[in-house]
Amino acid sequence: MAVRVEAIQFNHDAAGGSTDALSIRRNAATPATVPEWQHGVSTDAADSPVAYAIEETRGQIVTLRVRFRRTDPNLDSVEIRAVDPAGSPRGCLDALLRALGLIPFLPAPSNNVLGAVRPRSVSFRPDDLTDFETFELDGFRIASAGVGVYETRWQWQYRVGPLEPWQDIDITAHEVFVTLRTPTAPWQQTPLSPGNTQLPWVDVLRHACTWASGASTADDAAARITRAVHDLGPDTIEYDCPGGGSTRYAFPSFNATAFLERLAGGIGNGRYVNCTDCATIVSTFANAVGCDLWQSRMGYFFGLNPLLAIGSSTWQTACNWGAFSYHEVAWEGQCTAEEEVFDACLQVDGGSDPTAPPHSALLPASLRFGEPGDGDYRDRLATPAGRPSCEPQTATRQRRSVF
Repeated sequence: MAVRVEAIQFNHDAAGGSTDALSIRRNAATPATVPEWQHGVSTDAADSPVAYAIEETRGQIVTLRVRFRRTDPNLDSVEIRAVDPAGSPRGCLDALLRALGLIPFLPAPSNNVLGAVRPRSVSFRPDDLTDFETFELDGFRIASAGVGVYETRWQWQYRVGPLEPWQDIDITAHEVFVTLRTPTAPWQQTPLSPGNTQLPWVDVLRHACTWASGASTADDAAARITRAVHDLGPDTIEYDCPGGGSTRYAFPSFNATAFLERLAGGIGNGRYVNCTDCATIVSTFANAVGCDLWQSRMGYFFGLNPLLAIGSSTWQTACNWGAFSYHEVAWEGQCTAEEEVFDACLQVDGGSDPTAPPHSALLPASLRFGEPGDGDYRDRLATPAGRPSCEPQTATRQRRSVF
């Protein structure tokens, strides 16, 4: 092989995200490697994770930077491109027809959300390397693919002249996370440094982009994530009736490391959660895909209608307590009565009379909080007598940092 791919850098503008990949890290302990793909280091797609935001890249020419090495000292310059391995041309006639422009440049098949890498010429330095050269992506289609986790594989090829056949070199594989927008707080994009633990985590994006897969709006993504978190009960998590509703993962900051361990089948901080935990999990994972949620409380000391706590199939006032001293949810905007809540901690009665059976389970996901008598979230959660005390406590509005 006369030429090989040495390194690929997807995130090459730390202040950007419109024409390149987002800034990410693997988890609290481990920063991401840049360049994201390196010869001899990256062996499968998970070794080269990258993330892109649909809104910021819409209508943009997305680029990456690539460095090559020659093993033939007689090569001064070559033309390089990358296509999907499944569609890589074979045979001299096919290559000649493409070189003459009689067959169009080979696009990537539809399962490749990054498209193909447009051809361009590169020159080798005396040390046998090229500079990091900028390449444009052709057929970049994350907007039509939507939120999700994808794998892009590229067959890199070179040729020494426009009438010469393309020669296969390396195949590279990359794990691609697609978000609606640039992640919002607590997630950050700057500074891009190993010490910034608030860069979006790959370990969070794997879950968040999977849970929100197929969403086309922020409300839809947040609702899908709310459902996914609620559906973790009872096998992974359940409401903390034995401990009196204690916070296990989200005080004062969000121990996302422990929660991810729990998701992976480990112990984490145990199976029990409360409303603060659920509100923080939902908002933090939703904001990783570009939603804009907060953690905020309502209260104080209000009676409850029958409900289904996370992990429970029994209609009752939570743990048979009859009342909450407060309740915390993922909440939009200024966290007022006019805005929508996303509550993975419980299901309320969605019927005409939430105070009495028969009960119809409703997960509060993109449900307006409402004023007493509106028939919205507040009326379904709190008893008629308790609704005036179930007031939005906007001063508690926050986004907990992750560790």
